[in-house]
Amino acid sequence: MSLKLGPEPDAYSLAARAATPPAFDYAPDTWGYGDVAVERRRRRGALAVLLALTLVMGGVLFLLLRVGGNNLHAVEDGRFYRSAQMNEADLSRSIDQLGIRCVLRLVGTDDSDRESYESERAVCERKGTRHVVAKMAASRLPWRSELSTLFAALDELAAREELLPVLVHCSQGSDRTGLVSVIWLHDYRGRPLSEARGQLAFVPYMHVSWGEARSMGDFLDRYEAFVRENPQSRLKIRDWVKLHYFEEKPGRGPLPWYDGKTYTPSP
Repeated sequence: MSLKLGPEPDAYSLAARAATPPAFDYAPDTWGYGDVAVERRRRRGALAVLLALTLVMGGVLFLLLRVGGNNLHAVEDGRFYRSAQMNEADLSRSIDQLGIRCVLRLVGTDDSDRESYESERAVCERKGTRHVVAKMAASRLPWRSELSTLFAALDELAAREELLPVLVHCSQGSDRTGLVSVIWLHDYRGRPLSEARGQLAFVPYMHVSWGEARSMGDFLDRYEAFVRENPQSRLKIRDWVKLHYFEEKPGRGPLPWYDGKTYTPSP
């Protein structure tokens, strides 16, 4: 004897039961999107590798341009050029090609710089090119005594056309040379400081505005702050330094400016 629990399901009920989905699966990888997720992870990994390679190649290019090349550029065609320190052959060739009549060296002459100084001076002597040294440092704010020497040299260049074109250089042609180029354009050529400060740019001069070399920009920031606070003064960078800027080597008192007068900070 069989127990009958209810009527047999009809065809419609069997079809509906067959179409009913199983219990919901909460595992995302079983929804059919697993391949998409894997591909997304692969793309992110590839992008990270590409970014890392770009940074490495950018760093290598930066080192090659900043350290390996001469970083030679015209600040004013036919009048004022800037560069890194060159070897004898490159300096001699540049003097001939550009007609350089004066080389303004911002690197020192002692210790590790002695050999390059002697070599550079010898090239200038053979070429009949004026050689002027105005030592500065890129790792700190320029000292007032250094700027006095620099402005004396720039005044002479501006006053004597026969000394132009000039080639100004430091070690890499990026930081000190950039600052002097800004000063030349602003003080001696009347360019707006906002335009002249383009000489302190990463591209194409490889100047970096962080780390020790930021002192070049900090110096100009101080000048700009003074001009904002004293717009009636209308002082050029040279006169601002002479009257209001007294950063100096520790332990050294005020020295005469290149005009022979000793200035002291205002009370």
